[in-house]
Amino acid sequence: MKKKKKLGLDKWEVEMDMYSFLSLCSHRNIMVYDVYEKQNKITFYTSLFQRYEIHRILKEAEYKTTTGVLGFLLRSLRQPARVMSIAISIGIWYALSNMVFEIDIKGDKQGSSQLIETTLQEMNLTPPFYSKDLQQIKMNLKKALENDIAWLEMTKEGSRFKIHYTTKEFANIESLSRNELVAQKDGVIAKFDLQHGNKNCQLNDYVKAGDVLVRNILTDSMNVDEEIFVKGKVYAYTWEEVEVSMEANELPEAFQFFQLLFEARRQVSQELKSDEKIYKENILQFSNNMGKINMKVHYTLFEDITTP
Repeated sequence: MKKKKKLGLDKWEVEMDMYSFLSLCSHRNIMVYDVYEKQNKITFYTSLFQRYEIHRILKEAEYKTTTGVLGFLLRSLRQPARVMSIAISIGIWYALSNMVFEIDIKGDKQGSSQLIETTLQEMNLTPPFYSKDLQQIKMNLKKALENDIAWLEMTKEGSRFKIHYTTKEFANIESLSRNELVAQKDGVIAKFDLQHGNKNCQLNDYVKAGDVLVRNILTDSMNVDEEIFVKGKVYAYTWEEVEVSMEANELPEAFQFFQLLFEARRQVSQELKSDEKIYKENILQFSNNMGKINMKVHYTLFEDITTP
């Protein structure tokens, strides 16, 4: 009820007795609010959407006013000056929202920022200007600066263009290869980190050195082979045994054990890259023969087997 009052209700006045009025409203399912009688006249409120029904059923009812927000809007729309003010405000808002008042250019070289600014001026894009197709502006700007700019992104935030760029001087441009990814050692496939290419094996597959892991040929739905770029890594569980030894000394056996174990780990980790690791470690032998301590360790490694 409170929500409907805030939005707005029609106020009516009709001359009839209360009993007949309430009976009629109940029979015709008319929702009425704040009904009261004064000097043989009944004042009541109804929803705006029941106005036609009130006119049809209570032909003698007199419409008084509309309350709430809707009433204010309806009264405002009857005044030409207010309607004109609203139209002008909407027009100004629409025009300003499509204007660009500032261009923010950020990149890795001051000279290139000035070059972009000069190019925009040559394209008649000096603020303030009416915003055009952003993608078309970006495409034209990239084409004009293709010899100097490696990467450029343009976005619109409110009434401002933001341009970020990287010059070719500082860009790290990576060339794609069509070479297949081939296993460099035996292993069990553990993970694919693939951006381009056609997988030639699946997870948990056992592969041997020389097997093709990612192909550079993709067969489309028409059974036609197409050569594609290949980029990525294939990780697998591989195995390696390490033997280390040392001269016997007076240290406790536990210290001798860990000295050799750390040396074995150091040796097996020498060629591991930052994204590779020791997955499992099994001690196969630890013995002391003729004053020489020996240890043999079997390692399961998680490594990229496509990189020599």
